[in-house]
Amino acid sequence: MPAAERERKGCSLRHANSVGLVYLEREHAHYREVKALAKRLKDEFGVRRVGMMSFVQKEAKDTPTWLVKKLDSGYFCKSDLNWYGWPVKEIQAFVDTPFDILIDLELDPVLPLKYVVRASAAGMKVGVNHPTWSRDLDLQVVRSVAVNDEDVDEVDVILQDPMDDWREHTEKTIVFLKNIDLQ
Repeated sequence: MPAAERERKGCSLRHANSVGLVYLEREHAHYREVKALAKRLKDEFGVRRVGMMSFVQKEAKDTPTWLVKKLDSGYFCKSDLNWYGWPVKEIQAFVDTPFDILIDLELDPVLPLKYVVRASAAGMKVGVNHPTWSRDLDLQVVRSVAVNDEDVDEVDVILQDPMDDWREHTEKTIVFLKNIDLQ
């Protein structure tokens, strides 16, 4: 699919008026973390408008009750995808919004979310550096090197929260976007 017509423009969080967050819906605790991130962007960095778009890997009838559709935020479901795997409902207003920064919060590629990133009119698109999925990004953040499994005790593996890598990378991205000066 062709990339969206947009004006590319670098921006740091200190100068951003609007930020879009794209993520895969997992569970209520993860949703609360993303909402807390949106609140942090507003409170700590003075971002006036934070939009959130999530992909729910379930049919519309099985959508979690905590998800709501608002002016700048929403979600789309498995049943909203066409046979290419692209969303055909619920995303148009989000991708037409010219966010100063659009952040893909996912560590691994999620095809429907990659469609949203590509179709977005955002001035700067940020996400994880990936060999085959990074061409739509203006700024790629390299993931931290994973710890060798042999160096980790079995107890540590059992006790480790699978979302720790996501949290660490998200914080790394926010700190980087706070400290850069692209103006």
